[in-house]
Amino acid sequence: MRSPLLLALGLVVLSGCGPTVGDPCTTAIDCGQGTVCVNRDFAPGGYCTKDCNNGQACPAGTICVDDMIGRGVRGCMRECTSAKDCRTGYSCLPQKNSQRPVCVGPEGI
Repeated sequence: MRSPLLLALGLVVLSGCGPTVGDPCTTAIDCGQGTVCVNRDFAPGGYCTKDCNNGQACPAGTICVDDMIGRGVRGCMRECTSAKDCRTGYSCLPQKNSQRPVCVGPEGI
């Protein structure tokens, strides 16, 4: 029989996990609070992102990229050093004035 304390600890740890920038999505509900789901050609399977206009910061491991959410609307994208850092079907490439490469679908932005 499992200890109730271990079970409770496991539930607490799992509740801290959640979707992050770059994860797949179909709606904003899939991405969590404060994020949006982008479904465009460069984001097959959807792409969870966060608005980074007006000086809003991106989460650690992500970078603000021009036109990510829409024309003139910047959004956070997952940083990478190689395609291995990205989910299947995505490449690691610089995009729209990004300072470093980001995970982007085959069409790019």
